[in-house]
Amino acid sequence: MTDPENFEYPNPQMSLVLRHFYDDNTDVLDRAGHEFFSYVQAMQERVPQDKIEQLFNEWFVYDFKLKTGKTPLETYLYRNPDELDERELDLMQQAGDSQFTSYFWIEDVDSATQTLTLRECDNAVIYKVRDATASQMIEGGAGLVAIRMIQIDNEWYFASDPISFMPVPALGQDGHNRPFIDVVKMHYGMPAGMEAADDMPEELEQVIDELDHLLGLDMLGDEGDGFGTPPPPHQN
Repeated sequence: MTDPENFEYPNPQMSLVLRHFYDDNTDVLDRAGHEFFSYVQAMQERVPQDKIEQLFNEWFVYDFKLKTGKTPLETYLYRNPDELDERELDLMQQAGDSQFTSYFWIEDVDSATQTLTLRECDNAVIYKVRDATASQMIEGGAGLVAIRMIQIDNEWYFASDPISFMPVPALGQDGHNRPFIDVVKMHYGMPAGMEAADDMPEELEQVIDELDHLLGLDMLGDEGDGFGTPPPPHQN
């Protein structure tokens, strides 16, 4: 792996995609906004505005479908309104072709080489990811992160900031770590004055259901298959 001091991080210019549509296609942005917040309306009350904007912008570039069936990124690459050169277009194309989003255990962080070792939760595939900031900020080399990944020139990178991050150790060799509810409280917490009760709030129960499935646990007593049959690794 290249010496981090001499390594030049690629910079696919996704902000140009946003600028193109923000400046010239406001009707598309209005439709995208309605669709995005129909999925995550509740987040407006508890997530900072800058985080909402980051999540919306990333979703819009990579995932939103225009009436043509293409994403804004695919459309931008076809039009090339800023007359980018071949290398700049190639960086964006590689990011679009390789991108995927998943949950990952952070198994190791090497600040000296600016790399993180991630294990995808769904299928245990290992990824070596370059990120100068994350490799300095994540203490203890452990945690659970939900994030979009991109591959450029055979190196993996984070497309943007995480969707979520929990600074908890990965499961030990015996398959157990700490009480499940402790992990939930660490990530979500409880409003001031709220006490745990047998009559669990519906929102918290939904969180536990979702994380039960992710971790292959059964904290609420329902039978399940855990991870089930792992899907094949991503084809890149």
